[in-house]
Amino acid sequence: MDHGKFKDILSGFSVTTITPFSDDLSQVDIDGISTNTEFLTKNDVPLIIPNGNTGEFYSLSEEEWTAVLHATVEASAGKSTIMSGVGHSIKTAVSQLDTVRNIGVSAAMIHYPQHVFSSEEGLFSYYRTILQAAKDLNVVLYKKGPLLSDDMLEKLLAYDNLVGVKYAFGRIVDFTRTVQRLGHKIVWSCGTAERFAPFFFLAGAKAFTSGLCNFAPQVSKRMIDALKKVDFEEAMKIQKMITPLEYLREGRGFANNVPIIKTAMDHVGLKGGLCRPPIHPLSDEEKNATIAVISNW
Repeated sequence: MDHGKFKDILSGFSVTTITPFSDDLSQVDIDGISTNTEFLTKNDVPLIIPNGNTGEFYSLSEEEWTAVLHATVEASAGKSTIMSGVGHSIKTAVSQLDTVRNIGVSAAMIHYPQHVFSSEEGLFSYYRTILQAAKDLNVVLYKKGPLLSDDMLEKLLAYDNLVGVKYAFGRIVDFTRTVQRLGHKIVWSCGTAERFAPFFFLAGAKAFTSGLCNFAPQVSKRMIDALKKVDFEEAMKIQKMITPLEYLREGRGFANNVPIIKTAMDHVGLKGGLCRPPIHPLSDEEKNATIAVISNW
């Protein structure tokens, strides 16, 4: 898919999918991925992102990473565009890009590296090497830390295959400054989902990624429709409705982020299940609170 067409698809909402596991957490639940993906395509979700943080990327083996991507592509059956998360070492990320390309997926999102020792210079070399290896693939960077600075982004914009940034670190005024400085060659996406999307759109975003879209895609669609119509009154009504759930996801120092989504999915008949350690199971109180806040959606 050419860069212009992908940017059009990226300029909207997307879902970062969860990864369901077997009851003992030893295997990826391929049937569960199929069930969940078919639900998303039936609800016309335009862009599906497997192997993201919501998909417990750092808990997957390379074999499992591949299986998740294969299962998602097969279940989507061409009805939605797929963009896979890639990362870890440069060698691993480049190998994952080869797999993405060979499967017929046209886009990849590069995770912000989780490394004990990092520098801005080192991170620039990391991204530059992977962008060069990506060649014709559409690439989105995931800003999840301070080292992916405006100075670095300005240099990386020289790569035509860099089509977007998922912005999920810093203050809204920081994002505003970034967009004002770097412009709109790429698609800026609110990486903190529907709750912050109205504010990011005012500052120049054209997209948002979502976790709650896993079980409530019509809520995500209502939000993007309102934002594209510049109907901020409607957007803030939706923002108010979903905020209690997002507060629950911030529990235990934000560690409840994924298990809250999985609990909601189980409640509506999809395949959520437990998360792998170091993520924890929810308490009964947390599960009941999750079900209560989505009951009027």
